[in-house]
Amino acid sequence: MHCLLIIGHPADDWAEKLGTVTGDDVQIEAARLPSAGIRQFESMPADLLIIADEQGGSRVEILVRALRKRPLGQLVPILLLCPPPEERSKQEAVEALDLVGWHSVQASPETVLSTIEDTLGANLHRADTTDKNSDVPKASPDQKNSGAVSYFDGDIVLEPMDESAPPHRIEHGTAFQNSSLHGDAARQALGADEVKRTLKAVRHEDYYVILDVRRGAEGQTIREAFHRLMARFDPNSLDFQILRKFQDEIDEIRDALEDAFAVLGDPELRQAYLQRTVRR
Repeated sequence: MHCLLIIGHPADDWAEKLGTVTGDDVQIEAARLPSAGIRQFESMPADLLIIADEQGGSRVEILVRALRKRPLGQLVPILLLCPPPEERSKQEAVEALDLVGWHSVQASPETVLSTIEDTLGANLHRADTTDKNSDVPKASPDQKNSGAVSYFDGDIVLEPMDESAPPHRIEHGTAFQNSSLHGDAARQALGADEVKRTLKAVRHEDYYVILDVRRGAEGQTIREAFHRLMARFDPNSLDFQILRKFQDEIDEIRDALEDAFAVLGDPELRQAYLQRTVRR
């Protein structure tokens, strides 16, 4: 059994793609966030690591270097699926980061699998090329969410009703109110302008800007900023019309916040990030 671990926002998509061309003797794990991927790697070492990122840039190299600092990370081959580096050739980057390969995010699963097979010295192709999910209804294009997290997706689990409990009386006007907002916070509900401003901010590549903290902030400051912003954009606390209109934008904001916290919330990753993005 060979184990592959994919880290990055499109990890689930790549796990599905590679799953269609690999055999049953290949186990594919996926982790969207860097810190979750590192924890998963340390708890269950993989034979090969794949880092997938649609944007690429310095954060990918930071993650590679952070993994290399782990004892097992020095031994496990790493493959990148992201845009090529801008400041140097791909070959130079591959050698500098000690990678087994670097493919674009548009690479085919067969191309990626070929690199994996060459690295591991094994034949991992499916013996039967028939689609193993042919009997499963395919999701329509409208249902497929291109890897983004949707807060309207997922199974609904209902708790059993306690028939012995007395009926609870709900006062008029209190149903569906956000009990976590009080005073000024309740009056200052999230609006379209704030969503657009925040979306513009989180698309900034600096994780400190994304979390709205000073550069060099640590520990408690970063945690408080992260939890404050995640609560501000919590789908359960937003006006239905805002959530309906800006669902994709809110998903992107929350993804960016989690990504920034995954790096800045980890002391080792934070230090590597600061060193890599030092201002000249």
